[in-house]
Amino acid sequence: MKDILKTFDRAINKVGKRFVERIQQELVDQNHIASGHMHDTMHYSLDEGNNYIELTIQSKADYVREVNEGQKPFDWDVSEIMNWMDDKDKNGKNKKFPSGTKKRLEIAYLIAAAIEREGTPTRNSKDYSNNTHRKHFIERVVKAYEKDFTNDIHKSISTDINNILNKLPKQA
Repeated sequence: MKDILKTFDRAINKVGKRFVERIQQELVDQNHIASGHMHDTMHYSLDEGNNYIELTIQSKADYVREVNEGQKPFDWDVSEIMNWMDDKDKNGKNKKFPSGTKKRLEIAYLIAAAIEREGTPTRNSKDYSNNTHRKHFIERVVKAYEKDFTNDIHKSISTDINNILNKLPKQA
């Protein structure tokens, strides 16, 4: 199909790239960058069949669903929270955690207690978001850009059809 629908091929690849960029930006806007693994490994792929093309956006992080949808209350290991705090301090753009070990451990226990009580995101976690949202980063991007991206796809297909029709021999 690439040889026939050249404009469409460029458009679908551009849409895939833009979806990835917008999702990565929404992760930043929601302040979900800790280690950066989910953000940095976000990518798109195209699966092309005889009569379809499927655009898939994914990350190598195995916790995308939990961050996107949140989680019910659970018991989170304090050492994992400490590691997460270290990652946030290295890679985060907002508020930093205190540097003292005792204070950091105290905060980790408070975070663990809140997650055990409320799940994720916790009630006050919106205070750490750059856009007041802490869930549904995927849906927010799709809702905001789906119409524009769909229009781009339709225009590209229309252009390719016109190009094909213009190459047909003219009738006398």
